[in-house]
Amino acid sequence: MKFFKLAGIVSCVSVLTAMLGSVGCDNGGGGGGGGDLSDIGDNNANLYIALGDSTTDGNNGGGAPYPPRLASITGKSVNNYSHQNESTGGAAGKVGGILASAKPAACCFMLGAVDIINNYGQENAINNLRSIIQQCKANKTVPVIATLPPMLYSHSRFDGATKSLNSAIRGLASSEGARLVDLESKFGSGEGLILGDGLHPNEAGNQLMAEAFADAL
Repeated sequence: MKFFKLAGIVSCVSVLTAMLGSVGCDNGGGGGGGGDLSDIGDNNANLYIALGDSTTDGNNGGGAPYPPRLASITGKSVNNYSHQNESTGGAAGKVGGILASAKPAACCFMLGAVDIINNYGQENAINNLRSIIQQCKANKTVPVIATLPPMLYSHSRFDGATKSLNSAIRGLASSEGARLVDLESKFGSGEGLILGDGLHPNEAGNQLMAEAFADAL
C-alpha cells in the first residue's frame, strides 16, 4: 500500500477512512445507490415493508415476529407482507405491485428456506432474490436482505444447503449494493434462539432479528 506524506507526517488516517468508506459495514450500503436511505424519491420515509415466509409471518409459538418489533425499535411503520410457505419466486412475483402501492422507504426480506426444503435450487433462489433487490432499487426503495438462521433438529439435514445459500446471499448483497443482515452469523449455533421444530425463532430469536434489521437501517 502506498502512503503519501503531508508536512513530513504519514497521512494514514485519510487513507484508512477512504478504505473503510469503500468497503462498507454489515449493513451493505452503497454499490449503485441501492442502500442509500437519503435518496428514496417520493417514497414514505416512515414506512418499511417486510417480505418472508412463516418465520417472518409469525404465529409459530415464538411470540410476535420481527416486523412489529422492528417498528417498535425504529418508530417506523413496518407492513408485513409475508406468507406461510412463501418462496423466493413467489415474493419476487408480487414485490413490484407492493412497492408501487405502498411506496416504502425500505424493504426487509429473508427468503430461501422454502426453496431449500422443496429443493427448488440455489441458482433459482439467487436469481429471484436478485430480482427483488433490483425491483426495490428501481423504485428507490432500499433493499435489506438477510441470510437464513441455522436449521436444527428435524431440519438439520438442510444445514449444508442453508450455509451454501447464505454464502451466495452475501455475495449477492455485495454485488447489488443491498444492505445485509447476516442472521446466520448473529444466531451462531441457533441454540436458545430457535423453537423445537428447528426452523422458527423463539421469543429471543425474534427479538434478535428485529434488532439486527434495525441496526442495518
